[in-house]
Amino acid sequence: MSLLRLFKRTPAVPTVDSVTIRLEQAEHVYDDGTVGLRSTNLEIHERRVAVIGLNGSGKTTLLKLMDGALLPSSGMVTITAGEQKFDTAQRKENKRIAAHIGKVRREEIPNAYYQSKTIAEAVATAVRKAGSVPRTEIDALVGDLFARFALADSSRLNAAELDSERRHLLAVVAALATRPCTIVADEPTKGLDEHGTDRVATALFSGNLQVIFATHDVAMTTNPHFAIDRTILMHNQSVIFDGNPHEAAERYDKLVQELMGKSAL
Repeated sequence: MSLLRLFKRTPAVPTVDSVTIRLEQAEHVYDDGTVGLRSTNLEIHERRVAVIGLNGSGKTTLLKLMDGALLPSSGMVTITAGEQKFDTAQRKENKRIAAHIGKVRREEIPNAYYQSKTIAEAVATAVRKAGSVPRTEIDALVGDLFARFALADSSRLNAAELDSERRHLLAVVAALATRPCTIVADEPTKGLDEHGTDRVATALFSGNLQVIFATHDVAMTTNPHFAIDRTILMHNQSVIFDGNPHEAAERYDKLVQELMGKSAL
């Protein structure tokens, strides 16, 4: 079975190429009172969007609001996929949002994956639970994904036996396995060396899906190989720049220099 056929959607989920995510005065305050994101207005529809900023700047909160993992404390977050529009505050929409958006977390892979005998079994189980792929196609889909991302030789290993790079690759496979049109990834290359970063980033972008990702690797956002369309720079839980990746990288460098100068006083 070809990869093209494997990545066609089931009839229950309309085929779309990307989503539009809109934040309208959206903010999030955690239960302990920590501000995760200040009131923000954004609309994202581009194919490849990077989010950069220092630790604690609000990147993770922003991404979790975008993919529905967090609810806004005030304001609204909506996801439009074709003719469908989802309000993330409506928990009943979670499954339909998940059918369109795959998630890659900086924790790398879900804890449940360590409970499965093999990583192939873990991915297959997750796909069955999601219900987005006909059961007769799951084994072929998982096998092709593992081959595509050079994980075939590791497919019968337990997640605990994988090195860091293969865990990162598995996180991408897990996100792709339910056939989303969009991937939201939080630091998908965190902790990897230059070689590992290149391999995982190449895998992340290889499906020509819409990818929205946060990273500390600013060089990745300006690498022409990855063709990033737009970069959002965050500081103090707010968006302080939104636009050209090269200009965003320059603004980020300037921000770091300013903060280092202040700390030296």
